[in-house]
Amino acid sequence: MSYGVNRNWYMDTGATDHITGELDKLSVRDKYHSGDQVHTAMGLGMKITHIGHGTLHFPSHDIHLRNILHVPQASKSLLFVNKIARDNNAYLEFHPDHFFSSNRK
Repeated sequence: MSYGVNRNWYMDTGATDHITGELDKLSVRDKYHSGDQVHTAMGLGMKITHIGHGTLHFPSHDIHLRNILHVPQASKSLLFVNKIARDNNAYLEFHPDHFFSSNRK
């Protein structure tokens, strides 16, 4: 049984890149011409077809996502937590049912 693509983003402290299987999550995108692959924990290699940028919109501010890898086989969209903090000059604070993001001054 297929459940389709999950439309959520998931924060991942172990990820090495932002990854999505949904091309429409990249507001700016280019074809990816390298032979690199994303590897799952089980060792499965998945082809990268595009690289681009996107934005997560929140009431208080936007979070900019740079160099998102489009991997059509990816069933979940993963956010590399360290990269979000560095690219947005921000702090991230996690709680059981929510998180906070604030820019460094």
